[in-house]
Amino acid sequence: MTRKTHRIARAMLVVVAACAVLLAATVSFTDDTIALRTNFFSDSGGLAVQSPTFQFVKEMARNTVLSLQYTLDRVNIPPYRGISAKPIVDGISGASKPATSNPSAAYIKNRNEVIASINRSQWNATAYYSLENDYTGRLVGFGINQDFNQKNTNFSVNLSYGYDTVSPIGKNETYTRTNILGTAAITQTLSPTAILRAGADLSRGDGYQSNPYRAVNVAGLPTLERHPRQRTRGAGYVKLNKHLNPADAALWMEYRFYGDDWGIFSHTLGLQFYQNLSKRLLMRYRYRFYTQNSAYFWKKDYSLLPRQPKYFTDDYKLEPFNSHLFGFHVAYHLEGLRKSLSLFEHSTVDVKYERFFTSNNFTANIFQIGLTFEY
Repeated sequence: MTRKTHRIARAMLVVVAACAVLLAATVSFTDDTIALRTNFFSDSGGLAVQSPTFQFVKEMARNTVLSLQYTLDRVNIPPYRGISAKPIVDGISGASKPATSNPSAAYIKNRNEVIASINRSQWNATAYYSLENDYTGRLVGFGINQDFNQKNTNFSVNLSYGYDTVSPIGKNETYTRTNILGTAAITQTLSPTAILRAGADLSRGDGYQSNPYRAVNVAGLPTLERHPRQRTRGAGYVKLNKHLNPADAALWMEYRFYGDDWGIFSHTLGLQFYQNLSKRLLMRYRYRFYTQNSAYFWKKDYSLLPRQPKYFTDDYKLEPFNSHLFGFHVAYHLEGLRKSLSLFEHSTVDVKYERFFTSNNFTANIFQIGLTFEY
């Protein structure tokens, strides 16, 4: 993709976001919302990400809801430390620093993302587009769902197709990757205060799966990593949401099992506790534990091998590790304000902080501040 094409695509994204803002300014329906949020991410390697997000949700007709979301990720990748041939990679977003960039200076990378979806009572459709200076992601999806048992049981299925292109800076090459994802879930009302949901998903990725900038010391030589070109993933999960009447609170519990043909198997356990502290104030506490083994081709050290293996990696997400995430989220509903502040009368302010750390010495802090308008 040429620089001119990038500029045109960025301009189109700005136009889409501006149109969404203008459209949002004209709505006056009770079920419509506008959300403005900014996320801040920083990790132990010095990488920082700021992500302002605009979301517009409008009820177009009965049981038909349109959602538009625009996000700008501004990634600040620090200068290389230690071996300059090894780039620093963000463990959550995957942002990496090109090998051709100045190793003694920070590298700033922007990512524009647009998500549009239409949801009806029995079907939904989603389109996703993401643009960076060296990466373009696209996805379209469609799903259907059906109620049974006097609307106490719901069954849903979704199918999506993704097509990505990678154009590494400093290389006259373009790589492609496709992904097909299918999901199925069943939701059952157990009682007036408890809901159980179970589901599974299966995906198949084909094409370029590596990071074009990440180098590995293989048999004594720095070499760009090489992953298999196909990856099949599967996962199953179960969730239980329970309202606790005496405490005016709710407990959400989740377990997920994952496996793929790269040899990785993982377990995830998540807990969320919601507590109404007053009519306007809601507090959420969250904890998540994750554990996995390694990919079959992962090695701690490839440098002493007598020859280059077929696949090799320096991606920490393919190592064996455990991780913990915990934090809190506070939401305060505004009402009873002075006439001069009536614009915010039915709005909600929310603040979130989460701490993420792993057994292989990766840590991150995640902040969010947001404002949601209701009309």
